[in-house]
Amino acid sequence: MIHFLMAKIFIDVTQSCRSSNNSGVQVVTRNTFKEINKVHDLTPIIWDNLLGRYSLLDKREMKNLINPFSGNYQAKIRPNKQENPFYRELLSSLLRFRKCLSLEKKPKNLDLIFFPEVFRDKRTALLTKLLHPELRKAAIFYDANVLRKPSQTPQSRIKNFQNYLNYLCNCDAISCISKESQEAFYTHTGQGKKIRQVKVHLLPMDKPTMQVEEPFPATPLILFVSTLGYNKNHLALLKAVEILWKEGHNFQIELIGQADPSWTPKVLVVLDRLVEKGRSVKWLHHIDQESLERKYSSCIFTVYPSLYEGFGLPIIESLIRGKPCICGTNGALGEVSTGGGCLEIKDQSNPHQLAEAIRKLITNKPLLQSLSTEALKRNFGSWKQYASDLIDLFLEEDLIVKN
Repeated sequence: MIHFLMAKIFIDVTQSCRSSNNSGVQVVTRNTFKEINKVHDLTPIIWDNLLGRYSLLDKREMKNLINPFSGNYQAKIRPNKQENPFYRELLSSLLRFRKCLSLEKKPKNLDLIFFPEVFRDKRTALLTKLLHPELRKAAIFYDANVLRKPSQTPQSRIKNFQNYLNYLCNCDAISCISKESQEAFYTHTGQGKKIRQVKVHLLPMDKPTMQVEEPFPATPLILFVSTLGYNKNHLALLKAVEILWKEGHNFQIELIGQADPSWTPKVLVVLDRLVEKGRSVKWLHHIDQESLERKYSSCIFTVYPSLYEGFGLPIIESLIRGKPCICGTNGALGEVSTGGGCLEIKDQSNPHQLAEAIRKLITNKPLLQSLSTEALKRNFGSWKQYASDLIDLFLEEDLIVKN
């Protein structure tokens, strides 16, 4: 009952309602929206960068938010770009005039706006003017990976991300997805520790409703689910699997995830060379959830050689399905991998260490089975509990005052 002290919650779902993109941030946003909406009447809103305003969602946007893969979805390289060409963006902006929201007036109750997504557009400059100072604000903070390797990141992206961080310092509450995430937030925000509530809520994963046991195949499948970005470390992985293929090992590897325009072309140069040699490697692009489930069922284990993460959601997606994962132990990766089911390596940037770990799992069935058993014993919580913890965070200060 205490949750209803808050009169209105506006949730910014701009990324998740515009397309079928279902990468990590969208997975969190969609599940959080679904669970909070069960106990509180949420108002999902979309930011229009051309209008410089928030508005209510139209039918297509609400459909994308609730079920990104309804209809005849086909795998895409970059869902958001492909599903939102300029003409559609312009038409959407024209139609939004009548749905624009005003949040400039002083709220009568404990109204709140919640930012579960990252934004690096005009919002960073305009929201201080468009949102009343007494409108409560809360956000999920994922990571500051954009700032780790300036030489590999466009300067405009770095500048825009820093502006986003600066805006988060205006929030009343921040939920960080790991201890690593919280430390990054404090490190990169001069005022971070002045925010009233900054807490850690590890991302959850509901157990899948159905798990299909597949026999060990003649040609084992290895899966890597991730955007093809710099920190995901695809180049080291491709070097590692080539080492094993040259040794005569028989396996196939499939990459699943959308493109990152600043890095993916470099990955594809190496991947295409391997394909020309007849190696069993494919990039399946961004696929729908049903297809992803089939791939998880078919693979014998996954690899996640990312150099650094705010969390590492694909690791627990793999483990909860009983599929061991090869990953590093640094930072948030170590937070997630600790507890069983992972074959950890000290330096995932080293192709030879990656090759050795993969070699172990494709040649040692007892080890593979042992890790699978460990993985299935782990409990990663639920989206329902995660959403409840967020609401408690949003209200915590009010509860102290009330008591």
